[in-house]
Amino acid sequence: MSKLALVTYSFALLLMVGWLLTAGQAVLLPILVAVIAVYILTTAAEVLADVPGFGRLPRTARRLLVLLAILAAFMVLASFITASATAISAALPQYAANLDKLQHDFLTYLGVDEVPSWANLGESLLDLIDATTLMPAMLATISNGGTLIVSAALYAVFILTELDRLPEKTLMAMREPEDAERTLELARKINDKIGGYLAAKTLVNVILGLVSYAILLMLGIAHPAFWAILIGLLNYIPYIGSIIAVFFPVTISLIQFGSFGHAALALVTLMTPQMIIGYYVEPKYLGHSVNLSPFSVLLALALWTELWGMTGAILAVPLTAMVMIILAEIPTTRWLAVLMSQNGKV
Repeated sequence: MSKLALVTYSFALLLMVGWLLTAGQAVLLPILVAVIAVYILTTAAEVLADVPGFGRLPRTARRLLVLLAILAAFMVLASFITASATAISAALPQYAANLDKLQHDFLTYLGVDEVPSWANLGESLLDLIDATTLMPAMLATISNGGTLIVSAALYAVFILTELDRLPEKTLMAMREPEDAERTLELARKINDKIGGYLAAKTLVNVILGLVSYAILLMLGIAHPAFWAILIGLLNYIPYIGSIIAVFFPVTISLIQFGSFGHAALALVTLMTPQMIIGYYVEPKYLGHSVNLSPFSVLLALALWTELWGMTGAILAVPLTAMVMIILAEIPTTRWLAVLMSQNGKV
């Protein structure tokens, strides 16, 4: 086969895969979330085995117990987010006067004596984000996420029931024992990398959320627990997630206190732990766990976000790491895995 034909077929295959991922999102996304959830569950179940009282439980029972705990935590979290969003929407009209004062001070600083036609900025802005617009969007997001989580949980339950029999079934499916062992080794490698990365990332995000909560509490910003949870969740998105997360409480600080100085203080104090984690903690402790180059992460973030929106952005790193590990096992595509890796060792 000529190189031109190979490139043409490869490009056509990429187009077909892209179309399949987009068209089959409703079916494929819950399955992939379930697979990634199984990696988390198996890792958490192994940790749970060292806890007194849980070590005697069968491995499958420990995994199901972790799954139920995650589902319960999601339900509590969704309820808390909904209640907090309602409270924030109800409090926004109280800040209209602060926004108008900020507008007046800013125009005075610029030396503008006549108020422009877009006066009453506070009321205009708050009209855009009041309960009639903010809450439906928030509830729709929670509803879609809940549907995805429930579907993925159902898939994960059935995957977990089959997981212990997977090595035996793989040996039966493969004609050669070497091929079966290679397949199982590939699955173990993916499990170690993805499970380890997600566990470490979750721990980092929990710590970041707690630190952010303490900062928000000291600054007196309303609903600190809500913003801290948002910061922890959005930090799953590489690079831009932390910036987006900080924008919201800083904006609330601005309209709550009507002070640019307070908003600047909130920005500096909230971005400091983000910078420490982004430039020191994660590169040192998480950077080598998935072995993806920064460019590969950025490109994966753009592609998966375009395909599957916010869910794709959160899953960009583990999904791309899985693809890289699989490519590394195929001789003809190993070079792609080397280019995607951080150190070239795949």
